[in-house]
Amino acid sequence: MSKLRKIGALSIASIMAVSMAGCTDMSKIMTVDDYDVNAGVYINYMLSEYLEQTYSETSSGSATTYNYLDKEIENEDGEKVKLGDYLPDYAYEHTLELVAANKQFEKLGLELSAEDSKEVSTAVNNYMENMTEEYLSKQGISKDSVTKYFTAEKQKELLFYHYYGEDGEKAVKNDDISNYLKNNYVRYKVISIPRTTAATTEASTSTSEEATTTQSPEEQTKASKKADMEANSLANKYLKLAKENDDFDAVISQYKSETQEPTTAATTAATEASTVAESSSADTTVADGSSAQTTEAAQTTTTTVDEPKEVHVHFYDQNGEEYGEDTPQKPQIIKSGEKAEKPADPVKDFYKFDNWYTDTNYTNVFDFNQAINDETSLFASFTTNENMLSTIDEETVSDLAKYIKGSIKKFNEPVKYKDDTNYYVIVKYDPTERTDYLINGDNYESILQEMKYEEYEKMFDSWQKDFKIKKNDKAFKKYTPSKIEEIQNDYASGQSDK
Repeated sequence: MSKLRKIGALSIASIMAVSMAGCTDMSKIMTVDDYDVNAGVYINYMLSEYLEQTYSETSSGSATTYNYLDKEIENEDGEKVKLGDYLPDYAYEHTLELVAANKQFEKLGLELSAEDSKEVSTAVNNYMENMTEEYLSKQGISKDSVTKYFTAEKQKELLFYHYYGEDGEKAVKNDDISNYLKNNYVRYKVISIPRTTAATTEASTSTSEEATTTQSPEEQTKASKKADMEANSLANKYLKLAKENDDFDAVISQYKSETQEPTTAATTAATEASTVAESSSADTTVADGSSAQTTEAAQTTTTTVDEPKEVHVHFYDQNGEEYGEDTPQKPQIIKSGEKAEKPADPVKDFYKFDNWYTDTNYTNVFDFNQAINDETSLFASFTTNENMLSTIDEETVSDLAKYIKGSIKKFNEPVKYKDDTNYYVIVKYDPTERTDYLINGDNYESILQEMKYEEYEKMFDSWQKDFKIKKNDKAFKKYTPSKIEEIQNDYASGQSDK
């Protein structure tokens, strides 16, 4: 399931709000036109964002009492605000987005397919299980509210592709994507050679008295010049090799081998994907459970099994999609205590297959010589020497990338460049040749969302501009960030006592 960005804060200045001061039904937070909104929907948005903003603290297990509502965070406009002030606005705006998605989906006559409904149901059940129904109930969140949330998230996704997908009303074509890549991306491979050696660096920067006094300023200058000359010589050597060899990857490998640079420095496909879409992708918060891949690697053991049982071994690509029955990496069914058969290396354009791992962080390589007794999931990792970087946000673009984009005029021609710290041997490539960003490519969904998410947000704004909202003021006063944190503290304290 693809993962859309969270839709940002929308203007609500033009929305007509009418108070429901006399309302006593606390299960309803508001009515939008003729749509009654469960209070649990609003609470769930507050809770999920609270947990996301405090995840590192609340998941550490180092405390059972949390007081984070005065914590300063950055809102969608880049302003510093207190978490306690931010959460109600966040939940209110996203609740309206939920209504807008539901109403627009219905207006267009769209329906969830059986597969979509199953996906929503799975997400709901996983959420209820992970958060526990007891905890959600204490927070005032019912399964119906959770279902509304995940249904809206799926509707948002389908609406996006209804407008911008291959056959959408405002379809983005391959030519549009190529033009976008040409104007907003830089693609290159590089060898970076430090202009100082370990010895001169230690002598000139070490904090120990002995190291800082072993060389006079004149000696340090002489050593630095020598290190710079050696680095320049290396750069000239590999520039010459690059000009003589069409395979720059081979030259990079030779440099790494001869300088003993760790081969793990190669960029993974997952790292590159994170430069295309916000992470959104890295998001593993409760609010993103509908779209995040949550498959965990089963831990294999060597425990003696009395009676052999069927064990499934699943293989996943770096997008979290399981390889199908028609691929060499199809699922395997073996008897417990047997070994899985290592499949053929999967192929991914512009990448080199690395290995099979037991986790999505790619830290534990799977050993195909070990016996398997439990359900096992394996994840393919790919590497590349290539950098494909967005240059839209100039503040985050490195000086090197700016130089390559603006000063290197020819593709596929090695050049040498230096800055204050390194010499570089660089080959610039045409970003429009990256077919994996085009329709049906692995990076198509990410680049499409990057291209159109701001326009999509404005569409949501337009769908909401005529909303007539009746707010249940008593419910808003009852369901507050402090109440969420109070219940969270009670729950955490209870868990620590067990």
